[in-house]
Amino acid sequence: MDPTRELALIDPGARNMPDANERFASQVLVASNAMDPKTAPVSIATISSGFEKGDFLVREEKGQRVYFDFFEEAFNYIAYKGYIRMAKEDEHEWMDTMNNVHASVKGGMKYNTGKLLMVLSRPIEGEKE
Repeated sequence: MDPTRELALIDPGARNMPDANERFASQVLVASNAMDPKTAPVSIATISSGFEKGDFLVREEKGQRVYFDFFEEAFNYIAYKGYIRMAKEDEHEWMDTMNNVHASVKGGMKYNTGKLLMVLSRPIEGEKE
């Protein structure tokens, strides 16, 4: 191809610098891995059912618990805060873990844990003040 017809976005000198291209590709991979939800820290929230105060309970960060009469209200509340439903595989793993933790308490849990319906997550943003 005629060099004068190259797109303006292409740096003609980059073709002669394979090390620079490899460094750039490496930086892109590092950045994409940092955004991978499996390696990035996340905050989880759960929606459970079966309580006297309200039919649905949302548990979120810092132990905050909010009761709702309708599932839609519970889901909208937590979605508005930036939580999204986990992938089925991850959600199932969390549910199994929490059920095993509750089952490990001798004599059963002190409080009603309800039936876990959904596990949601959101990335943890840097330190909040």
